[in-house]
Amino acid sequence: MVHHYLFGYELPDTVLTLGKGGQCTVLATKKKCEFLEPAVGRAPKNGSVTNLKLLVRNKGDENAENYEKLLKAAREGENGANVKVGVLTKEFKNSGRKEGSIIIGWEKKLEESSSKIEVVDVTAGISLIMAIKDEVELDLMKKSSVLSNKVLKHGFIPRIEEVIDSSLKVTHEALAAEIDAIIEDPSKINLKVQKDFVQSCYFPIVQSGGEYDFKVSAQSNSGDVKYDVITVSLGARYQMYCSNIARTILVDPPKHVKETYETLLGVYQSCLKAMAPGYPLKAVYGAAVKYLRSEDKEDLIASLPKTMGFSVGLDFRDPLLVLNAKSTVVFREGMVFNLALSFAGIKLSESARSLVNSKSAVKELSKYGLVIADMVSITSNGGEFMTKYGKALTDISYTINDEDEDDGGDEDGKLARKIAQEEEANPTGGRRSGRLAANSSSAADAEGAAERERRQIQLMARRNEERLRELARNSGKKNRDEKTAKAEELD
Repeated sequence: MVHHYLFGYELPDTVLTLGKGGQCTVLATKKKCEFLEPAVGRAPKNGSVTNLKLLVRNKGDENAENYEKLLKAAREGENGANVKVGVLTKEFKNSGRKEGSIIIGWEKKLEESSSKIEVVDVTAGISLIMAIKDEVELDLMKKSSVLSNKVLKHGFIPRIEEVIDSSLKVTHEALAAEIDAIIEDPSKINLKVQKDFVQSCYFPIVQSGGEYDFKVSAQSNSGDVKYDVITVSLGARYQMYCSNIARTILVDPPKHVKETYETLLGVYQSCLKAMAPGYPLKAVYGAAVKYLRSEDKEDLIASLPKTMGFSVGLDFRDPLLVLNAKSTVVFREGMVFNLALSFAGIKLSESARSLVNSKSAVKELSKYGLVIADMVSITSNGGEFMTKYGKALTDISYTINDEDEDDGGDEDGKLARKIAQEEEANPTGGRRSGRLAANSSSAADAEGAAERERRQIQLMARRNEERLRELARNSGKKNRDEKTAKAEELD
């Protein structure tokens, strides 16, 4: 990753040293040195690298002279004392390298007692330096985040709506493959991005039907997508910089599921507030636990992930900068994290399922999981979302079968029905299932045109009650039609 960070390319079997004074020395093959030649004498002003020197591999003396030059540069200003040379441990002594390679020769030279070198691991330090992005990197991170966001918005969402509305049979694996193809070729969603600039960080993860694994190593299985609780996670690279987004789609959600999702949103906002410069990374985990206790939801603490996110950049996941309960590293302005929260293995009681329409797939759901993940940039004002696709209940909830339950004296329900009546004359739009509309039409055909119109209005009003409850609570909602939203260039 250091090679990508400095040059934009990976240079295999290349020794690169960075000195205290900003001297960068590279020992590589003639071809690689020719590639780097244009950068000599062109170090950025006010940058940490002040000069670039190239050493061409010499097979004649097995690089003996070159290694001495590297050691001399390392000893500069040390007055003969033992010198500490920092290495990236995971790259040092890589058993996969062939004998006679440049790096193996350099490693052996460092181990010679006559070299007076003490090798130390600087992985954590390098990780911290690379975690703080400059303006150019932040712009690339933003573009990467926009790419992931648009693939979700213009790729996955319209497709999953089509699957649900048309009762299509598609496997998690096949749906994930479709999304992966869009990431690799954004023109499929009318997004103007050079194909050479983009690629998937991992194969998208689509899950439903009670089987959920929210680890980044999870895989989409070959089972069919169930119309219950559907989760999707996808990540895109833009010019090598990574991003990630995850959402949960709720279909015919019972009250218990909706309330649990609202709790997850509350946890999410509390965690975001903890992502401010000067706070330790472990404050995020602490904020999640504190919120659940304050809401008398301690039973959900056990359903939280042990890691709630990680630093993102050229590496998709920096294992040294994770949002867990122990990390004392502090947030710094310019860092970018993927904040990923979930509840796993939540049981759905028989009584909760009994309130769902008998035709709903939720009837067969004995347990479920919920997940939300976004890119977050650390600014002087705190954490700010870089992926902005909606995650409110009204953004991700669909009803394709009316609930069997009655709202009774529910005040929100009464207010929602009142607003629904007003909407008959002035619809506000939003998520309406084509299946629900189709079902109501077919049932009304036999009753005549007048009765059909009455029933359609009635069923549509009932369909929107969940969304309108949110209007009643929040006094407003953004109006949009996700299906017809126009994709744009990354900006």
